[in-house]
Amino acid sequence: MLIVIWGFTGIKYAELPHIIPSHFDFYGKVDGESEKAMIWILPCIAAFISLLFFGISRNPNSPLVNVPRSFRNKEKLELYMFSLQLPVMLLFLDIIVESVRIAEGKQTELSSAIFFILALMFAVIGVGLVKSIQEGVIKKSDD
Repeated sequence: MLIVIWGFTGIKYAELPHIIPSHFDFYGKVDGESEKAMIWILPCIAAFISLLFFGISRNPNSPLVNVPRSFRNKEKLELYMFSLQLPVMLLFLDIIVESVRIAEGKQTELSSAIFFILALMFAVIGVGLVKSIQEGVIKKSDD
């Protein structure tokens, strides 16, 4: 997904107008613009997040990893991190694609797809929270 983000941005960059949308309000309407070079910020952030998630999944016992105890083995942690990374990368890709479409005049505002992607991301986070709460209740009853 990260390769697609970088590739799409690279392919579309030369065709972009000098000023592109760079910020949107809650309703998806453009409320900020920047020079087209700012389009590279999102792929950079996406790459940083990918590296961060990759690094987190390498050490399941790190005190910096705040996941349920049952996720603290390499396979489950990698699966959880991938499940969380997928909607995050989809979100970045969608924002980049829709920003380019708005800059090209093919669209006037962000679509509601972002809300579905955010819902997916929060669902994955919710699974982790529910699992943590369940483990906390079980540990409390064992004590």
